[in-house]
Amino acid sequence: MTDRQTDRQTDRQTDRQTGYPSVDKPWLKYYRENAEKEANEIPENKTVWDVIEDSLKKHMDIPALEYFGRSISRKEFIDNVYLWAKTFKALGVRENEIVAFYGPFMPDICYMALALNHIGACPYFLKLAISPEALAEETVECKIAIVFDQMWEKVKGEFTKERFETVIVAKITDAMSAPKKQIVFALSGLKGKTKIPKEKKYLSIREARKLAGGYDGELRADFVRERNTFITSSSGTTVGGVVKGVVATNESVLTQLSMADASGCQYFKGERCLNHFPPTAATSLNILFLLPLYRGMTIVMDPRVSEKDFYRQLTKYHVNVVCSTGSAWEAFFNRLDAEIRRGRCFDFSYIKSWVVGGEGTDSKKFIRWQEILRKTGSDRGLASAYGSSEVFASACSEWEHVRYDFSKPIMSIGIPFAGLNVGVFDQNGNELGYNQRGELRIKSNSIMKGYYNKPELTAKTKLNGWICTGDLAEIDEKGFVYIWGRLKDTVKTSDGRSIYLFDIANKIKEKEYIDDAIVLNKSADSESVDLVAHIVWDASVKNEDKERNLIDLTECIKQYEPSVSLNTFAFHDVMLPYSPTTLKKDKNRMASQKEGFIKVIDGKVIKDI
Repeated sequence: MTDRQTDRQTDRQTDRQTGYPSVDKPWLKYYRENAEKEANEIPENKTVWDVIEDSLKKHMDIPALEYFGRSISRKEFIDNVYLWAKTFKALGVRENEIVAFYGPFMPDICYMALALNHIGACPYFLKLAISPEALAEETVECKIAIVFDQMWEKVKGEFTKERFETVIVAKITDAMSAPKKQIVFALSGLKGKTKIPKEKKYLSIREARKLAGGYDGELRADFVRERNTFITSSSGTTVGGVVKGVVATNESVLTQLSMADASGCQYFKGERCLNHFPPTAATSLNILFLLPLYRGMTIVMDPRVSEKDFYRQLTKYHVNVVCSTGSAWEAFFNRLDAEIRRGRCFDFSYIKSWVVGGEGTDSKKFIRWQEILRKTGSDRGLASAYGSSEVFASACSEWEHVRYDFSKPIMSIGIPFAGLNVGVFDQNGNELGYNQRGELRIKSNSIMKGYYNKPELTAKTKLNGWICTGDLAEIDEKGFVYIWGRLKDTVKTSDGRSIYLFDIANKIKEKEYIDDAIVLNKSADSESVDLVAHIVWDASVKNEDKERNLIDLTECIKQYEPSVSLNTFAFHDVMLPYSPTTLKKDKNRMASQKEGFIKVIDGKVIKDI
């Protein structure tokens, strides 16, 4: 962006200063003049595959995927989509049929998802941490399932039932070169590890692909407006949260691609994007798969998500674009900082868009991470962003020319994308003004069609064209959005008021001796309160100072909120635990902790209760 463009945008301040963000839209001054209109212009009567195929053909010289060292061309990608379209037709998949997917992202999963879109069917990417009861409920209409062989034990109770006519079994080695397969088998001991039945309905990827040769009929389904296109799973980070399948349409998905174009998305032809998330998340399906393909990038696909793997991916693959959660980034920077202290050198000058999403992070950590990246050659550093499955991922982001100035005590998630509207509302549905806290609501042509087979939940979440996010937020006069936490994250005080637990956690994190904290109600009874603060000490804190700090912390909380009793603590080394499937702070795990607490009573510390 040129200085002249920036000046023109600054001058283009809206004259409408009503005091309501959704009317004033102060964020539009950062975009080009017609960005909002352009963001909502999508191809007429086109499917997602129609648009992606056209884009692939424009950049045939650039690999589509890179998978464990194997480069997959755009031609091979296109050919494989049509091969799987034939396979699904040969299996009898009909228009509007739902096909269940359970497992990570791999090349054949990419082809299958777009093949189903081409024939008018719909993949449902199931939550990996789904319960048996929810699995049965969410797949009740499915006759075909695709499952990752290493996760078979988690779903065999449902997928072995007679109503599943075909189960296609995918392996991590399916798209690898032959030499790489042998190495992986030898190192991982995968041979003979799964116990999938040897029956006719269970097909390997290789066996299923052969079925394509038996079909020579029509493939492309006629375009139908608002057809179910992809179903992703809500992350379900709320303790005891309900599993929800979020239905996207061709129109909503293509709007997201158009919004990225109009917003000046930092995805550039020929560059590289890491995809390490399972397709259950709209983030993975949209901004780490469809968007990079659409923008002419190569997707570096590696389905391993451990701390060690994420560190290796970022230090080995030289990816320009990656998005992950605050917890995943924290683990990465902890390792990176340790390696730098040991004398290892890194060059991250190629970074274009490394994004902190998910549950985000706090300003203190974000600033520290930025300093590390600057020391390793990056002039871009990280960007903070926010998305929601209900809008098919992207909602707000920092941009190269639009960066948060840390003027508030919490981290901003940036400004809304062009073509998307946001507002903050009170519990009666009245919009609030700038710098007031209320529920963040989003309006966009990219919002979900609804929750799969959950009309009542859909009606509660979609109100008059707005998506009710369930997040407590505020918006400032510059157009920057701030997320405080989940609206449900409250407890009743002794005097009958409701208070937000993250407000208490933020007060705890103000202390220089605290690196991170989260406050949970560990009472099984929703009417009673038994608070515990899960904390991570700052690395500079000495063991002999911890008892004194705990007593100080208890007094601090008492002064901040006298009606709250919080004198129970749980310590965690290095960082708070996070879920291996969502990569977000694992509230369920922390809430289920039964022992190992430290309590402060009458100014004395009692250990191991």
